[in-house]
Amino acid sequence: MKPRIAVVGCGYWGAKHVRVVNEMQSARLTLAVDPVADRLAHIQAEYRGVPVTRDIEAALGPDVDAVVLATPVSTHYTLAARALAAGKHVLVEKPLAASSPECRKLIELAGTQGVVLMVGHTFEYHPAVEYLRNLVGSGELGKLYYIDSARLNLGLFRRDVNVLWDLAPHDVSILYRILGESALAVSARGSSHTLPGEVDVAFADLTFSGGVVAHLRVSWLDPCKVRRVTVVGSSAMVVFNDVSPSEKIRIYDKHYTAEPEGDHYSDHLAGYHHGNVVIPPLNTAEPLRLEVEDFVRAIVTGSGVQADGASGLRVVEALEAASYSMANDGVTVALPWACGENPFLHADEHVA
Repeated sequence: MKPRIAVVGCGYWGAKHVRVVNEMQSARLTLAVDPVADRLAHIQAEYRGVPVTRDIEAALGPDVDAVVLATPVSTHYTLAARALAAGKHVLVEKPLAASSPECRKLIELAGTQGVVLMVGHTFEYHPAVEYLRNLVGSGELGKLYYIDSARLNLGLFRRDVNVLWDLAPHDVSILYRILGESALAVSARGSSHTLPGEVDVAFADLTFSGGVVAHLRVSWLDPCKVRRVTVVGSSAMVVFNDVSPSEKIRIYDKHYTAEPEGDHYSDHLAGYHHGNVVIPPLNTAEPLRLEVEDFVRAIVTGSGVQADGASGLRVVEALEAASYSMANDGVTVALPWACGENPFLHADEHVA
């Protein structure tokens, strides 16, 4: 069985889905859908023979088994719910929906319909992130101290979501994947510099068990493109630099051990350890391809997916709590978030 897949939304990221599905041997690209004629013209020029349409109803018909949604966040819930109700397997680009209640409704609907619901947490499938996960789990880094994550660039500015909801889903999903757990609390601050009232720079701190703190920086206003995660432990440190073309993971045999009774400068210097830098070989598979392959595998075999609806819900809960924190002077908010329909209602009950 080759699942027949329709890609809805053929913009920057949707076009990548079109390419990946079109190249797969285990699935068939049945349809590309977008309301913008120029985008469909581009798809037709690049992938001759792929049917295109501006009508979303075509993706819900009997000739389609699964739908990939790469549309604005505000449409995720409505379109995903319609596709699930029509019995389609659904992969929704991140974030899964615009609120945690919407996420829960999608999860429930997918369960009722007996179909796959997946969220596009592409970095959960990144070979470097999987390497980090295994490295952290092995204990090679020692006791984890903190994690610093930076996702910065100049643009692309969006009007449907702020920078936190645009970029931070990647970082939160990476943290949850490598640590194997969700955060216990979050605090955040943000600022608006370009579009009135739209946060374009944000900083967030997530607290995990064992006292591990992760600091996130996301920005549409940075001169350099940065995609970096630094994990610092008591025995070693590691940097995942996704911008690097070939050396995405660097393990630093560096640490500091304070002399318990040393009060001389020489005692202080003796606490530093500078060892070798290791650059391990990594699987070079494209993360998006691995993600879509997981989606297709689940459709064919009935197995679960790694980035499932629950994964999408956990990330959206963190984003909601961080949004509340930003709006309330960086107050620390406990997780899991359990707001009502409006993420800013009843939030005082969740302040740590």
